Amino acid sequence: MAHLVLGYPTLSESLRTAERYIAAGCAILELQIPFSHPTADGPVITAACREAVAQGAGVAGCLAAVRKLREKYPAQEIFVMSYLNRIYVYGVERFVQDLTEMGVRHIIVPDLPVDSLAFETLTLKGRHTTSPVSSARGALSTLPFRRGLSRTESRGGGVSYTEISLVPVIAANISIQRLDQLIAAGYDFFYLMSDFKITGSAFSLHPRLQEIISRIKSQDKNTRVGIGFGVNTPVQVNAVLEVADYAVIGSALIRAQQEGRLENYLENLILPATPAL
Repeated sequence: MAHLVLGYPTLSESLRTAERYIAAGCAILELQIPFSHPTADGPVITAACREAVAQGAGVAGCLAAVRKLREKYPAQEIFVMSYLNRIYVYGVERFVQDLTEMGVRHIIVPDLPVDSLAFETLTLKGRHTTSPVSSARGALSTLPFRRGLSRTESRGGGVSYTEISLVPVIAANISIQRLDQLIAAGYDFFYLMSDFKITGSAFSLHPRLQEIISRIKSQDKNTRVGIGFGVNTPVQVNAVLEVADYAVIGSALIRAQQEGRLENYLENLILPATPAL
């Protein structure tokens, strides 16, 4: 799963980079809409985001770029990642509708609690949803990002959405109660931080990750899990793939691009596909 910052170093160049990732065999593209203060990210991705923002990379332009990739590579799985500020200013319902229309089914918003009642109040004020709003102690609330809702419009103004799943980003100190809540909510992809760190840090795998992944898989073996934050070398990719479905790589790819060795890095990094039986 390969991460890139849309708009870095330019929007057109980031599209060419995405195509290099696809040609190399990356299973999932994680396309980040840049934000000036990406709190989960380390210095490499932060600098790339700020340069992209300074050049005017906005949400509308980035989504147009995603649409181009989707049209050219209809079979490529794409996740869109950004921070809440950019999505909120653009308009949450508009953002979700745009993703739905272009066939993007997963979004990653690291600074958005996936069951935020406050966010639901802001985005769905005056709306009617087909599922009840939960209490703070009950089941997870219905957001326009949630998986499993059908998009309908009624005479009363009700709107809901389908097939857009917010990807929970979780750390190794998550409680069992909280983990079971997220599992029960039906998310089909979990993004695990490799350890307590920001992106681009030294690689380590927290010893509790295997327990967390086993618990997720025990409920539904088809639920996918990716591990990111600090993954850099083929050896580290192999270590991640021993316990998870995907190794997520971002900062290392940007560094390779900056140093003019992206193709060589991808060639050494991407594992050959296993032949079908």
